[in-house]
Amino acid sequence: MYVVWSTSEAGRAIYETHSIEAVADDEGTHAEVTSETHEVPLRSRAQAQAIAAAEGYELHPGGEAWDSLPEE
Repeated sequence: MYVVWSTSEAGRAIYETHSIEAVADDEGTHAEVTSETHEVPLRSRAQAQAIAAAEGYELHPGGEAWDSLPEE
């Protein structure tokens, strides 16, 4: 799964993920892409780090929205 874009505002993060899967059917093998948009309310930096760890994403902290979040 790949995060293809994200944005953050004070108290929330919005990101879109794409997963790419090889599918074999009567027409041969081809890629199938599934896209999902996620909007997550954030209460703290610790929560953001826990979400990233649970989903297997690399978190790039920084910026105004990150700075506005409390540690816990």
